[in-house]
Amino acid sequence: MAETKDGSIVEAKDEKALKSSENSEIYWRVRPYYSMDFDDGTGDFDARVELPGVSKEHVKLRVLPDLFELKATTGHTQYVLCEYFPYEMNVDSINAKYEHGLLVLKGKFKDPLENAVQINLA
Repeated sequence: MAETKDGSIVEAKDEKALKSSENSEIYWRVRPYYSMDFDDGTGDFDARVELPGVSKEHVKLRVLPDLFELKATTGHTQYVLCEYFPYEMNVDSINAKYEHGLLVLKGKFKDPLENAVQINLA
């Protein structure tokens, strides 16, 4: 028996299972392979997440300036990943591309001195 998001209990044949929004049972939650590169000199961020067998329609990505959350389902498997960015990101610069089971995120770090005021020396 397992509890779903709405609090209902789902029974599977002697195994724990959750009902997803597609009404398929989720038997495994897996952290997908994830790698990232960043260049603090240029402010570039590049990340790759492998999601084998997942169709684009079943990938959900949410982003904040300091972290992102990814959930993707295929068959009885749900991929779940929540990671912090190494620096605060400019959310408007983030671009996500998904092809053939590979999600690529690219973006720019937020300039920490973007709103700084220049002080003239006396």
